[in-house]
Amino acid sequence: MSTTYTIKEQLEGFPLFQMIIIGTLRLSEPIAFTSMFPYIYFMIRSFGIAKNEADTSRYSGYLASSFAFSQFISTVQWAKLSNKYGRKTILLLGCLGTALSMLVFGFSSNFYMAMFARSLMGLLNGNVSIIRTTVGEIAHEKRHQALAFSNLTLLWSLGRCVGGWLGGFLTDTDKLNLSTHAGANDESGKRSGATPNTPFFDKHPFAFSNIIVACILSCFITIGFLFLEETHEDYKDKRDIGLEIGDVIRKRLGFQVPDRPWKTQRYTNDFEQAEHLIEDDETTENVELQQFSYDEEGNKKEHIHEDFNMKKENSEESTTSTDSTTSSSASSTNESLHDTFSNLPTQVVHIISNDFMIKFSNIIYAEFFPVFLAKVVMPDDLKFPFRIRGGFGWNSDAIGWLLSFTGLLGVFVVSFLFPVITRFFPPRIAYRIGLICYPFIYVSIPLYIFTIPKYNSSIPPIVSKVLLYFTACLTSFSSSLTASQGIILIHRASPKRQRALINSYNMSIAALSRCAGPILWGWIIAHFEIMGYEGFSWWLLGIFSLAAFFYSFKLTGEEYEE
Repeated sequence: MSTTYTIKEQLEGFPLFQMIIIGTLRLSEPIAFTSMFPYIYFMIRSFGIAKNEADTSRYSGYLASSFAFSQFISTVQWAKLSNKYGRKTILLLGCLGTALSMLVFGFSSNFYMAMFARSLMGLLNGNVSIIRTTVGEIAHEKRHQALAFSNLTLLWSLGRCVGGWLGGFLTDTDKLNLSTHAGANDESGKRSGATPNTPFFDKHPFAFSNIIVACILSCFITIGFLFLEETHEDYKDKRDIGLEIGDVIRKRLGFQVPDRPWKTQRYTNDFEQAEHLIEDDETTENVELQQFSYDEEGNKKEHIHEDFNMKKENSEESTTSTDSTTSSSASSTNESLHDTFSNLPTQVVHIISNDFMIKFSNIIYAEFFPVFLAKVVMPDDLKFPFRIRGGFGWNSDAIGWLLSFTGLLGVFVVSFLFPVITRFFPPRIAYRIGLICYPFIYVSIPLYIFTIPKYNSSIPPIVSKVLLYFTACLTSFSSSLTASQGIILIHRASPKRQRALINSYNMSIAALSRCAGPILWGWIIAHFEIMGYEGFSWWLLGIFSLAAFFYSFKLTGEEYEE
């Protein structure tokens, strides 16, 4: 049965410092991933590859899918490398790969270069699954897990807030002079971003925000190098030069630093060697004193060497037997790890399947909701309730503020509501509470287009904005709740020795959903928009999310006994 813990019990002994450090690395992906959302519509239009508004949705889907597909084929490999070289090394390499990819993306001069950059970002970063495993190893006590894993969701929300704001505020889409987007500022009520007014950034209008993001990621890498402790059982006792430098910094700042295993190990080894030398000396003396014995007639008889040699042979046989057993055990472990995916517990399969459905719908919302906000207002092509074409006419700055605000709400939800939710509801119930919100969200979004003043002048401009902000906030709440509870469910349903690979398989399958979703839905949205019924694509998504809710009743909350 699932045990509930009070807030005081969850906070007692919580590994705060290491969670802060791993949190900085966790922030890198949402900042990088969401910083493009406010301006992706304008970027695709500036490449000149999209012939119409429908094509913009399709190419936006291609960009999203390229990242997800690359992540799909690389996530498991990164997890295996983290088992081979340690969590810390691979996490830092993942952040470095993301920073380099952001620079390439920012300086992209055509669609194919941008697609290459997004693919590179997916290939070079498998951090999501590794961070989950690392957090489980840091917060190894069950009473700390709800708080630790919910912090992953909090950090995603915070990163989405920062990324959305940076991408919108630091990208001046008004300089692009897209003739088909005239009048966008009238609907959003905000002027576009703060890109420096220089010839260099006029030539590369999307570079500035990506340079800033890459610099932020470089700071995170430095923090991780200096202060993150290795959590892998086989590598956490090995010397870490970065951590030693970080310890010096912490001491200078007046903080206490724990004893490092590789420092204390040296003295332990010296002590053990001294003990062995003493034991060897005593054994030698005993052997020398007892090399000879005397029979009943008083004749000296030599026999100890035979017994000694016999003991030695027995010892060698014992050692050989032990080595054989160890080798057999290691071989068995390797075989079991290789067979992990085919031998997953049933509950793990259900959780991964449900997570696939959630991630599928979430990436569609994340990619196409900003595009829907940015599309040109077409009041002549609107007729309540089914005839929908175009969008709200917002610019990148207005979209960035919306994403930033909803990200902040996600931080509030995780910080103040999750401790209460986890106190009164088991993870699977809280999981379903988040799931039931999605159908209402997706059904409502396209209908808000009928509240804009250009369609109905009797409705104040603030109405559509309030509705959109409310819906985005509700989405942030739902995604934060389902993500954190899903992590807890899969962590507790997984055998300890399989968690790293199960997390990587989960993230790999989630990446597959994020790959398939934008491609498929980009085509569906484009198809319905050409017909003049774009709302149907969102309503289909609502039906799909309803199916995910009903599927969640297969989750029993069963936990794996350690």
